[in-house]
Amino acid sequence: MPETDPSTESRARQAIKDLFVQGKLRAGRKRAYLVSYPRSGSTLVREWLAILQGRQQLSVYASDVVGSATSALTQALGRIDIIKCHQMPAGSDAMIYLVRDGRNATLSFLYMSFLFGGHTFSALSEVYDGIKQLDQGEGTWADHVAGALEQSERRPTLFVRYEDLVSAPEATLARLVAFLGAEVPDEVLQDCVERQETSSRYTAKHSSGYLYEPQKGSIYDLLKRHRRENYWRHIFDDRSKQYFHARGATPLLLHFGYERSVDWWKE
Repeated sequence: MPETDPSTESRARQAIKDLFVQGKLRAGRKRAYLVSYPRSGSTLVREWLAILQGRQQLSVYASDVVGSATSALTQALGRIDIIKCHQMPAGSDAMIYLVRDGRNATLSFLYMSFLFGGHTFSALSEVYDGIKQLDQGEGTWADHVAGALEQSERRPTLFVRYEDLVSAPEATLARLVAFLGAEVPDEVLQDCVERQETSSRYTAKHSSGYLYEPQKGSIYDLLKRHRRENYWRHIFDDRSKQYFHARGATPLLLHFGYERSVDWWKE
């Protein structure tokens, strides 16, 4: 994904214009994009930002709303708009790119697509076919991340690992805030993280998969049972590993510290 698709760029530009028309995007504010392959932590980050800014978080997708109008925890981010999109945005505005181990992210995306009726792949023996069809329709994780690395040569970019969002939320949020040019006290960041952790908004959403009870032994049963770890290790078969490697994922897994061996897919 070295270049932005012209049709995607056109839709993104129109979405930005729509946000201005609706009064959600205001002139004079600094703009940054929150970009990721699906299921890589954007909802969590947007919930944090909603709490800090005291307002709903913007997206190029009309119905994609996170947060509500509340009292802002800080005014340091008051003149910054962060806009979510899954495709590489047009222009040269700053970009926060969330990256997650692609094997877990792909399986989570496969799960979400299943929950919304996008396919019927569920049996463990169908994981290769499911991933391949998902990639054909949505593009591969490797192409998405490679596109972000290419974009980082053109615009200010901060890469944030999903795994760091989960394991070190306050420190990771501090990096994100600093990238946006703001200063927020540690105690405010701690308060923000604690408020988000007590919310059940995400787990109650259908798309999160928390409420769905999958068939025992299925792809999604294993995903839920091993949700706090690298569940791909319990789900990927040899053919899935080989396919993921062949699609160009290995150099990127190595680059972001998800693998140490170029031969991981043979093991």
